[in-house]
Amino acid sequence: MISRLALLTVPLALSACASTGGEAAPEYLYQTPYRETYAAPLDVAAALVGYYPETTEAGPTMQLSLEPLADNPQHLVLVVTIDPVLDDSVAAEQWRAVLSQGDDSRWSVEELGLRRKCSRGPDNGQWGPHICP
Repeated sequence: MISRLALLTVPLALSACASTGGEAAPEYLYQTPYRETYAAPLDVAAALVGYYPETTEAGPTMQLSLEPLADNPQHLVLVVTIDPVLDDSVAAEQWRAVLSQGDDSRWSVEELGLRRKCSRGPDNGQWGPHICP
């Protein structure tokens, strides 16, 4: 009985610790990368955050960073952070995408992850790959 339970919980535990790669990358919840291609990395950022901010309430901020992937400089790492989110359980969200440029000069998302900073619960104020309570 215990071994069956362990077989069921190990994949769940591993998926909770999923990361999108990189040497010291923080933990992100794996997301299926988009199949679309984009003219520029900023177009990827726009696709990730949608119409953020929808309002000026609570002083919305967006931070964006773009740098070469440490172990493969042919790829770029795009990190977009939005704070606050219009969900009272989530203080902030951060997307991490690994981008590659094709022969047609268009950009595609190779890896995608999301992490959140919760507003309440046991992980209050900490980034993590979990869904906030």
